Amino acid sequence: MAVLDYYRILGVKPDCTLEEVRRRYRVLARQHHPDHNPDDPEAADRFRLIAAAFEAIQAARAQARAKGRSRRNAANYRQPRFTGKEEVFEEFFGICQDGSPLSWSPGADFRYDLEIPLVAAIKGVVSVIQVDQHPNCRPCGGTGLAAGTGYRECPECQGRGRRFGGPGLLRFGPVCQGCRGRGKIVAVPCRHCAGAGWRSQAKEYHLRIPPGTQDGARFRIMGEGGAGFLHGPRGNLLVVIHVAPHDFFTRVGNDIHCKVEVSFAEAARGCAIRIPTLDGYQWVDLPQGTQGGWSCRFIGAGAPGTPTQSPGDQVNEVIVTTPQNLSFQQRSLLRELDRLAPGQLDRAGHE
Repeated sequence: MAVLDYYRILGVKPDCTLEEVRRRYRVLARQHHPDHNPDDPEAADRFRLIAAAFEAIQAARAQARAKGRSRRNAANYRQPRFTGKEEVFEEFFGICQDGSPLSWSPGADFRYDLEIPLVAAIKGVVSVIQVDQHPNCRPCGGTGLAAGTGYRECPECQGRGRRFGGPGLLRFGPVCQGCRGRGKIVAVPCRHCAGAGWRSQAKEYHLRIPPGTQDGARFRIMGEGGAGFLHGPRGNLLVVIHVAPHDFFTRVGNDIHCKVEVSFAEAARGCAIRIPTLDGYQWVDLPQGTQGGWSCRFIGAGAPGTPTQSPGDQVNEVIVTTPQNLSFQQRSLLRELDRLAPGQLDRAGHE
């Protein structure tokens, strides 16, 4: 929208003074503020348009002044006349002492850390999350201003948006935290949002987590972050996935590893053992004389594949447990077994 259109919105002439623009803005802002028009659903939109027009005209006037100073500086470069610290900044940087006009800025990105079980990450799940959102305050149109009021120069940085200090007159300092680098602050805050321009509101999301999601995966929900300043674009919501450890499953790439404990007697005589899987249980015949470290593989029972990776398997490893705290009778039976099969018991026990 051209600057001339902004003048038409406020109903003033392009050659009017900035003070006349301010007075007209206060009248229109008070007239169209949503607080004064509770039954008019379009009042908030009109109020936002009036505020945007006022800020645009201020920006255009400040830019014109800055260009004029640049031309003066070029003509008078050989004879600079600085009367003080404030003039140094005005002449060198083109910054007015009353601070640069405000402009829109994008909203902040939000981060949400979501922990899900390992099985849910592999199989896929829809998780419901609740995030504290910051939608624009409707009564003030996101400006943070009370009806009929405006912004004033930040007293902490004198309208520059930065703090200056240290040795040397032209040393830049950090961004002013009082005004967040804008150079201006709310003169009279909106009573609904305390001048923030947004209000806290919980919002629920149903996040579809696809099968095979890895730990540390990130999902970005566009436009669901913090509200922008002066109708700037909203930030994004970043959801970071954390996969919780499982009791007996571990993931290695797309493979699932599972350790299965069997007793010394079961390993020696052989038996059918029940092995847990992602979908339940599966029975496997354990051969006689099974040693610790024996493994079997369930093809395709791991994490699903991707366009660049094939589906994983489930790798099962047998752990043979050695009996402890044996009674006299149990030790006698083991000695008898060792006598009948010399050397085999010791090797099996060490395995």
